[in-house]
Amino acid sequence: MCAVFTRLIMVLALTCPMLASGKSGPSSHASSVIDYVPGLDTFPYDTPEAALGMPTRMSGFKFDPIAVSPFQPAFGPNELVSIGTGGHLVVGFEEPVIDDPANPFGIDLLVFGNSMFIDAGPPNGMVAGLYSEGGMIEVSLDGSRWHLVDSVEADGLYPTMGYVDNGPYDQSPGRIETSFTHPVDPDLQLEDLLGMNHQQLVQAYDGSGGGAGIDLADLGLDSIRYVRISVQTPGTIIEIDAFADVTAVEDAPASDLDGDGRVDGNDLAMLLAQWAIAGGPADIDGSGLVDGLDLAILLGEWF
Repeated sequence: MCAVFTRLIMVLALTCPMLASGKSGPSSHASSVIDYVPGLDTFPYDTPEAALGMPTRMSGFKFDPIAVSPFQPAFGPNELVSIGTGGHLVVGFEEPVIDDPANPFGIDLLVFGNSMFIDAGPPNGMVAGLYSEGGMIEVSLDGSRWHLVDSVEADGLYPTMGYVDNGPYDQSPGRIETSFTHPVDPDLQLEDLLGMNHQQLVQAYDGSGGGAGIDLADLGLDSIRYVRISVQTPGTIIEIDAFADVTAVEDAPASDLDGDGRVDGNDLAMLLAQWAIAGGPADIDGSGLVDGLDLAILLGEWF
């Protein structure tokens, strides 16, 4: 039965719109550049519009493509914008980002930088550390009164992951996209991730595409419209890929494996990718094994 459903999901992944990136709509990501001061040494990453829209899943050029993973970040000049010492970037959202307790882990806003995990065992992918460059985050409702996010760096945890079913250094897209509006559990710190291989990292991300998470409640704010990223540390240059408004999940069933508020083809794909694996998010019934009973529950909660 596993082989039958695996072939089915291959067809779904290629043809079903539920598996496309459309679940992260335009209003979920920053839509306008308000101000950009490059700072020092930002060429050729000096196009601020590169930070609008969704984060990058496939990077590079036709002759040298890569699938973005926590071990190989995006690198194209049209995909990232640099901010050097003394510089800043201000972007705006089409709709306010709301402090919503129904958001996963209470996270409301995600900032996608260009950090990456240091690999202790290339090309297999094993977390030995984090290469990141920092960057200060401020948020505002009106664009004039700013609030510092002093506990989160713009280019830090968690490096971007484009696909659930890819390896750490693939050059072609996977079939199962991560969600760029679903955060990683913020309780997972770098020390918790050290020593994880790529497959364990995929399970830890639990369908998320990564990004540094911010809970507006920590700042005493109900909503914001603008985000400012700046660099003050001498000799520092950071890269920014995108910003996302987290999707709320209210009373989500256990079968909603990617946390997007629906049980659909993406969740089925995630379950089949973990078939016969002990434990993990797809072990819906808690039996210790991902099997036919979990599949039956998922299909029963499909909507």
